Amino acid sequence: MASHAPLDRDEWRAWLGLLRVSGVGPVTYRALVETLGSPREVFRASEPVLNRVPGCSARVASAVRGFSSWGEVDADLDRLNAVGASVVTWADPRYPVHLRTIHDPPPLLYMLGDLPPGERRVVAVVGSRRATPYGVAVGSRIAGELARAGFVVVSGLARGIDTAAHQGALAVGGQTVGVLGCGVDVAYPPESRSLKSAVRAQGAVLSELSPGAPPDAHHFPARNRIISGMSLAVLVIEATAESGSLITARLALEQGREVFAVPGNVGSATSVGTNRLIKAGATLVETAEDVIEALAAQVGESSAVRLAEPPVPGPDLTDDEVQVVELLSWEPAHVDELTTRARMPPERLAGILLSLELKGAARHLAGHLYVRHGGG
Repeated sequence: MASHAPLDRDEWRAWLGLLRVSGVGPVTYRALVETLGSPREVFRASEPVLNRVPGCSARVASAVRGFSSWGEVDADLDRLNAVGASVVTWADPRYPVHLRTIHDPPPLLYMLGDLPPGERRVVAVVGSRRATPYGVAVGSRIAGELARAGFVVVSGLARGIDTAAHQGALAVGGQTVGVLGCGVDVAYPPESRSLKSAVRAQGAVLSELSPGAPPDAHHFPARNRIISGMSLAVLVIEATAESGSLITARLALEQGREVFAVPGNVGSATSVGTNRLIKAGATLVETAEDVIEALAAQVGESSAVRLAEPPVPGPDLTDDEVQVVELLSWEPAHVDELTTRARMPPERLAGILLSLELKGAARHLAGHLYVRHGGG
């Protein structure tokens, strides 16, 4: 395991083994550990002692005493070592502060990368996997602004809005955390490998699921409670009427978290969920400042946190590049529209846009759409 881990291998085996005992979910796990002191003491306890633990049935007590799948536990430890992962338990000060307070926090989290100790300024940014260019641009922009203001951006490393949120935070050098609905050693979605590596380098990739666990559908609602549970608030950017992001929002409300939503086009299916959230009382968000002001009291600020100034065109941009970048905003613009507004030949504009991308001043989205990078 990681070199800073305070537990020896037998203790790790006990923590992981108790997870595999039939009938032991997060609530029962917590009751057993809080009553008996540690997972190792749980396995040492007699059935009569186990039966006295609140919520521990005779069937569960018998399952604890009869547990024998230690080979699978050792295989988990070996797989974690192979990918350089560690385990964060309730006993670890790195365990997410807010997550401890929910009804059913995971007893432990498998982790790639690292979490800042005692981190409290955490906001979840989630939304549709089938995001529109508008949603991608807004998600990236707001996540970047939150990260610049010192917030950790949490999302699910899924396609669409999740990817935009992580990328927005990474682009400004901020911290971001991805919570998976599969094992930390599983590449899902397959194209997420490079993003997962980048998130690991500037934050952490987490899962409560054992190494090798597949991305089964029933894993994701449970994953969503971690995303909302470790956050002060959840911001939803684009969600259909049946979106899993709405589950995250509902869980956030149950956990006493703030819920924010970005309004969308009333004619778009990906706006139905967010617009309904706003009608139901979620705070309407247009910029990161809206989120920061609403959370100022919770993060100990007497007034709204000021955002760092976004990048502005510098002396390394040519006059033509300055002209084009000033036509860009957070709302995607098609290359044909830019050609008209810039009043220059398409081939010349294409070269300028490529140069702006290389200099980090513009971003190319699918469908020949462009946005200004960094929220300028």
